[in-house]
Amino acid sequence: MSKFLFVLSRGPEDPTRAVRCFQLAKIATDKGHDTTVFLVDDAVYLANLGLAENMKAPTGDALIGYLQTVREKGSILVCKPCAAARMIAEDDLPSGFTISTGPTLIDLAAEAKVFSF
Repeated sequence: MSKFLFVLSRGPEDPTRAVRCFQLAKIATDKGHDTTVFLVDDAVYLANLGLAENMKAPTGDALIGYLQTVREKGSILVCKPCAAARMIAEDDLPSGFTISTGPTLIDLAAEAKVFSF
């Protein structure tokens, strides 16, 4: 199987991109691919599951279902400086979310097919 890396920089201000990113990541995980979503910039706010539960695309797709699947079958990484700038600490993250850094993002990108949202 392939490795897929989804880099999401948009958060609550752009539910369409956020939902679409996680929808495609869910499809990749359902197909058995090694899938990682890396949250940067305002996308780190999506680690707040209460916020994520209320996000929908104009098509009616809800973010939370896709996010939960990726959380269970893939991995979700959260940019450390992006989270710190938004006062999100590692202790604030729910299970299935891991703090990470730029060097890890580059290492993952070197070995994966990359999608950016």
